[in-house]
Amino acid sequence: MTQPAPELSRTTIQSVSRASRLLFAVAAEPDGLAAKAAAEQLGLSLPTTYHLLTTLVAEGLLAKDSRRRYVLGPRAGVIAAAVNRDNRAPEYYVAPLRDLAARTGETAYLSAWRSGAITVLSTVEGAHAVRVAGLSAGYRDNEHARASGKLLLAFASPADRDRLLNGPTLRRLTPATITDRSLLDAEFERIREEGLAYDRGEFYEGVECVSAPIIEGGTVVACYTVSTPADRFAADPQKIIDAVRAAGGAASNLRLMD
Repeated sequence: MTQPAPELSRTTIQSVSRASRLLFAVAAEPDGLAAKAAAEQLGLSLPTTYHLLTTLVAEGLLAKDSRRRYVLGPRAGVIAAAVNRDNRAPEYYVAPLRDLAARTGETAYLSAWRSGAITVLSTVEGAHAVRVAGLSAGYRDNEHARASGKLLLAFASPADRDRLLNGPTLRRLTPATITDRSLLDAEFERIREEGLAYDRGEFYEGVECVSAPIIEGGTVVACYTVSTPADRFAADPQKIIDAVRAAGGAASNLRLMD
């Protein structure tokens, strides 16, 4: 499906924008991407696509395999490593996080993959927020019991899911914690269909959470989560769901609003 190009500002260099979109498109395809498919996906002419791909290969950001498909190159790994070791919350995601906490009155979290684990990058407390002990910036354990963990696992590669879930026995933190892999896989399927993940007292009794994705270039790169006492969530669940969806959508569209 052809992706519309974002509207460019006067200071944006079109070729750099197109090259960046190509990198995202290739990164989103585990099996690599052929030049023709890339051109169709991005709405570019085939000659333009070839020129951009050739330049990215020359810079080491892409490589071409034996099937003539383009995959990420060795220098892309330098960028990935830099992102993985930086646990700071990206500034452009912090404003929607603050708005989410203000709109709901609850604690809002930003989480993303860092160094092979799903890590809390930032938290903001709302006016009526409840604190969950230990769940602060830098926390990276028990992904199977957290709404953010389940959401990012649902959209992760099968290899990353298996690495986190097929090791030591999954801890039962509360009576509601899902520790059976087949039940988790069914939950991941639902999450992919609905675009939301829930923690219904699975991490901490009496606290419920909802997570929604932040999407860049068609890939889920992070998520927002709201945690709230179970009784408060039950009183008006749609308010929380709508707010976290809106925050994820706003962050996902930041590039189009620059």
